[in-house]
Amino acid sequence: MREKVIFDTNVVRNPEINNFLGGREILELFKHDADIVIPDTVIQEIKRQKRNSLVSNKTKFLTNPFHKLIGVDEANTKSFDVELYIQKLLDDETISFETIDLKDHSVLPLIKELAILKKAPFESGDNTDKGFKDALIYFTILEYLQEIPNKYVFVFAKDARFKEALANHPNIIIIDSYDDFKKYGISQFYDSYFIENINAVLGITITKDNIKEYWFNINDNIALLIEFEGQEYVIETDSMEIIDHCNRNEYIDEIENLIKSTRFVITHRAIGKLMPYINYLSDKEIARILNASLANEDIRRIITDDDVKEFVGSLYDSKKEVINDKDVLQFLKETFE
Repeated sequence: MREKVIFDTNVVRNPEINNFLGGREILELFKHDADIVIPDTVIQEIKRQKRNSLVSNKTKFLTNPFHKLIGVDEANTKSFDVELYIQKLLDDETISFETIDLKDHSVLPLIKELAILKKAPFESGDNTDKGFKDALIYFTILEYLQEIPNKYVFVFAKDARFKEALANHPNIIIIDSYDDFKKYGISQFYDSYFIENINAVLGITITKDNIKEYWFNINDNIALLIEFEGQEYVIETDSMEIIDHCNRNEYIDEIENLIKSTRFVITHRAIGKLMPYINYLSDKEIARILNASLANEDIRRIITDDDVKEFVGSLYDSKKEVINDKDVLQFLKETFE
């Protein structure tokens, strides 16, 4: 089960007219590790910003004398549909996200009370009523927490009063960077009961300091890397329950054997040994294997063999987003889609 990260307006706002969402460098980092969630209030605010920008630029263009000097048909400019263009930007957005909206409007009196009392997320000053949109987002998040199986959500926020409103909720983790997300994400596994379960399953005695890394596997379960006395263990978990585990030494060498394979028989043998461990592979390991499926002739030439197709195809279907090479992506798309 993937983490949920909710983004507020200050992170993804984007008055520019070439993409719908802003903050793209940040979102590109998160999309590999989490489900990106954006409240509808934020979506409507982005639309408003774009609408203002497009209408302003359209008006400036029509009133600019160069418009006629260069022979641009004024009728085409006047007929440009701003709303249609904004919707197209939204429809064509390449970063996947979930939209959430407030369904229970009975919270409106609570919002009114917060506004009157100048409580967060409303500004405390007497000369401003700023905070209504943040209040809508706040109650949307609380409602969303009741609807999902996750015990908590991350909220990427920059506004101080908005963060103040969220701060006292035990199921909301406030972050303002990707590094924060990775740090607090792994801290969920520091629970003493969970560590006791690890010790019982592995037959060792670890502390939270032995938990080094986590990632989402091809089943969207969390895989944990444990380092203890020179050994590396990988544990597959779902909702804090241990599903299975292995010693990383059982398969790590076979990744190298596959990537550097010089004969078809070596490729088949390596895949046969890796297949039972496919749920433990990290994004970095998967990316290396997928890149090698094109770069290594002894994988590429037999990629349609049943075992190779099943193994590489499963990795591609679940983790195609880890591929950065356009040629590799095109090759695998043509092979498996």
